[in-house]
Amino acid sequence: MHLKGCLHTHTTCSDGKMTPQEVADVYAALGYDFLAFTDHDHLWKPDQEARYGAVKSELLILQGVELTVFERGYLHVNRIKGEREELHVLNHLGDYDLDVPQVIDRLAALAARYPLDAVEVTSKGFLRPEFEVPEITYPKIATDDAHERIHCGRAWIELDAPRDTDAVLRAVKNGDFWNCYAKGAPP
Repeated sequence: MHLKGCLHTHTTCSDGKMTPQEVADVYAALGYDFLAFTDHDHLWKPDQEARYGAVKSELLILQGVELTVFERGYLHVNRIKGEREELHVLNHLGDYDLDVPQVIDRLAALAARYPLDAVEVTSKGFLRPEFEVPEITYPKIATDDAHERIHCGRAWIELDAPRDTDAVLRAVKNGDFWNCYAKGAPP
């Protein structure tokens, strides 16, 4: 089955401007098949999981968290859970003011603490081409990192897999997906 999705969104459960239901509704209207809620760990609301669970949508909803990790400065790592699988993504490489050798150094340090599976080569849905290099050996994903409506639908991944959270996460881990960008969002 051909699937389209976003693996990095924020809601009012942390610093997003839309409720989980509103985020799901926006992405469903954009033709997405799956979506990950990845609110910030240090801003979580006490009733967050209940608010995620109350979302009514045909979308395949994945729950995650954007972890703030200190490794020679702060970095953000999304941990996204399926039924059995778990995916770890180093987020928005372009937001740290690091060059490629510094990113590779941070990746090596992070890999000692987390089972890193992929890196995010977009910032708010815009490609950072300096990180689309073979020296960064992890699968490279495009996401919106949406905090408000204007961020939604700029960048996404597509893949061919069963409509199942674990299948989506395995496809990303294996690099079996492709990045896509909306018209007007520089690829």
